Amino acid sequence: MAAKGAAKSKLTPFKEALSVKGLTYRAGGQTILRDITFGLPRGELIGILGPNGAGKTTLLKTITGYLRPSHGQITVLGRNLHSMTPVERARKMAFLPQNLEVPFSFSAKEMVTMGRYCHAAKGDETGARAARAMDACGISQLAHRPFSSLSGGERRLVLLARCLCQDSPIFLLDEATASLDIRRKMEVFELLRKEVNLKGRTVVIVVHDINLASLYLDRLLFIKDGKVAGQGTVKELLHSGFLSEVFETRTIVMNHPECNRPVVLFSPSTGLPNSSIEKGGDSHV
Repeated sequence: MAAKGAAKSKLTPFKEALSVKGLTYRAGGQTILRDITFGLPRGELIGILGPNGAGKTTLLKTITGYLRPSHGQITVLGRNLHSMTPVERARKMAFLPQNLEVPFSFSAKEMVTMGRYCHAAKGDETGARAARAMDACGISQLAHRPFSSLSGGERRLVLLARCLCQDSPIFLLDEATASLDIRRKMEVFELLRKEVNLKGRTVVIVVHDINLASLYLDRLLFIKDGKVAGQGTVKELLHSGFLSEVFETRTIVMNHPECNRPVVLFSPSTGLPNSSIEKGGDSHV
């Protein structure tokens, strides 16, 4: 199910940050990803979207090398992923996982400094980088708090700071804004936008909020049932026909009044219920 008008990348592997060809991943007798092919250019903010269970997290884990595909090839900045050592991969890609179990009582700052393990850096330099990363994420006050004591949103910000501290050219972020309120979510996307624009990073983020994706991202990759449903720019993909097909939900797409980006509205399949809102009354019982 390819999106109408979705652009196909014509970039060479050396101009691409990531190239995935024919990627298939099987586990437990099931095919989780099937014949995934795409190329992502350098220096863009790219979103992976799709329904729950589509294979988005599995795709990120195969790109990092955490999972080995059953078939296919992954190229990172011109090199075959599986020809690299774990340290070489970490120097090229920083990964923010969806879930992270930490068995020991590390502080937030200690978690951030772990991003430097792949670099031969002195302690003072590592500490300074960690402090700058935490400041950029607005969490300097959490430095000495145990990671295990933090809220879900605070943990996401600590792990994002770890990626900044790692300073790899590619960020792979699995739901980096989960558990954050809308202001914090927008701050994270604005931070990532700066990292792309000012430092030329390539940022790939799994995201569920389509409207935030529309506001901040350059390119989208939709996954459904373990296959690529569509890939292209925000304006190429965010139209009601395509979105209704991917999410099996009626959608209405309008233009944002200030920034000329698509805004997606979802419509109940059975129509709107009668409520006090329609009559101009108070909405709570």
